Amino acid sequence: MAQDTSALLALPTDILVLLPSHLANIEDFKELSSTCRQFRAICHSVSPNLILRLAAASSRTFFRPDPYFLVAATAKQIGYWALQNEENAAQLRQALKHGIGRLFDLCIEKAGLSMDDIRRLQTSRFTVINPVTDLIDRCAGAQWYDVDDFWNGGRSDAETIDCEPERALFEIAIYGSLFHATLEANLEGRQGLDLATRLDFIKYCIPDWYCRNYKGFHVEETGPYSKGRELVEPRMDQYSIRHILKSRTWRTPWEAARKQCGPDFEDDRRQKIWMSAVHMQGLEGFEMLRPDGAIRWREYLLGLGEKIEKIDSNKMRSAEKDECGEINWLEFPILEDEIYCCVRGMWGTG
Repeated sequence: MAQDTSALLALPTDILVLLPSHLANIEDFKELSSTCRQFRAICHSVSPNLILRLAAASSRTFFRPDPYFLVAATAKQIGYWALQNEENAAQLRQALKHGIGRLFDLCIEKAGLSMDDIRRLQTSRFTVINPVTDLIDRCAGAQWYDVDDFWNGGRSDAETIDCEPERALFEIAIYGSLFHATLEANLEGRQGLDLATRLDFIKYCIPDWYCRNYKGFHVEETGPYSKGRELVEPRMDQYSIRHILKSRTWRTPWEAARKQCGPDFEDDRRQKIWMSAVHMQGLEGFEMLRPDGAIRWREYLLGLGEKIEKIDSNKMRSAEKDECGEINWLEFPILEDEIYCCVRGMWGTG
């Protein structure tokens, strides 16, 4: 083996630097990097995009659920990229209409990860993902159902929910990451990604059998709905997330996290934006739910709170429908409200 390695290292450097791009996956990359000092240096110089592509090749093995995990890891980069110009924003919206798989393709094309990022992601499985998945399971999963007299007082929020807790976690995280740049832009008086783009993400990347047409709201037969709604049934991802976000089991630890970062607002509209802003820190932000986990976020979130305090009240109108059936919404991304917009057709609205 040593003789073979010596022969390989005898190749010109301009040939050796091409080797990482011909590897099968991120595990091969790790093995190559640990072979010797020269290969370690070569691997250290590769682009973040190549590392992401190699990680994507291992997505079904090391980054489950696929593709949600790696989309959550890179969606924030896509959100900032989309705000660079109208062409990028249009490209993102088109990708969203074809579902989570197409969004993943866009992430692979435009984003990147470092090996430090890869290590953090793998560690987060135990420090963040598993504990928060358990929390969601207690909000709307098997643990929530597993109570005596479920329908007769066992749960005050009893209803029919089909929730896959880990997938719900990543869907919430992706929304927060993808529209993080939009929240910051809105708070600074700049235009972020519009409501239509945010609703397209929810419609097509968080598919739900209850997401259907009503006056002023249209769901195209594309992406997860392209071959008929029956293929989406019985998925209730949007409705499940709405239930989770309204659950006291979910809200209580977030309230504790906010108290570590700054005061709540007496004004209901500012408070709703503040609650959403704390939520919208992506996968990494879930570490705030750990004991004292919000402390390192305190300075950043205090800055967001100061910006929320200065918001023009005219930009904080409540959600409503006008006489033509069109939906008017505050410009700030708030997942709970936007999901309601997507599932309200189940009640025959409009």
